Amino acid sequence: IKNSSRVYPFIRFNQGKKVHNKVVEVEQISKAYDDLSIIEKYSITINAGDRIAIIGENGIGKTTFLKCLVEKNFINKGVIKWSENATIGYFPQNHGEQFKSNISLLDWMAKWGQQDDDMQTIRGTLGRLLFSQDDILKPLSVLSGGEQRRMLFGKIILQRANVIILDEPTNHLDMESIESLNHALNLFDGTTLFVSHDREIISSIATRIIEIKEDKIEEYSDYQDYQLSLK
Repeated sequence: IKNSSRVYPFIRFNQGKKVHNKVVEVEQISKAYDDLSIIEKYSITINAGDRIAIIGENGIGKTTFLKCLVEKNFINKGVIKWSENATIGYFPQNHGEQFKSNISLLDWMAKWGQQDDDMQTIRGTLGRLLFSQDDILKPLSVLSGGEQRRMLFGKIILQRANVIILDEPTNHLDMESIESLNHALNLFDGTTLFVSHDREIISSIATRIIEIKEDKIEEYSDYQDYQLSLK
């Protein structure tokens, strides 16, 4: 039997400091673009350890909802109260602008290291994400879509975030990377919010589900509860 040629990146997310109880309280937030209302007076409390999948049709407002959480002054109305101990690792769906620079992969990744991280730690992180010693001196601008995504995972790894927010993270990823990400999120003991159409990831990870519709936002306890609502 031939040895498998499949190579898996090693992805592990470890939070630095922990958040206890409430991670964020969202109170009556609204967001509209011109006259088009996307989110209207929505409230939710997200607790430490929650794994929340945000689902809905394309263009319905899933990315907008994540931006409401992570971008300051993005909402039109309402209040968002983050725990003072929350450290957010954000994986945006559209991240191409971050990779137009000609600095090396090594220098870019080093920007996200913590005080105790030396260059060996940075090199090790890149190596576990399948970037060879020759790769790490390449400029960011030559990376493929899948490679850019692995770099963003490395950034979140080094940030030691206790809240990970991911917008369509499996796009442009090969099967090995998707499986590694799924495993990493299952092991992560912090709080996770993610947008995805991948039923395998939603069903295996999510402990809560938010479905964004045209006229309302509905919540479900898990994927099974969501499926029962469709019958």
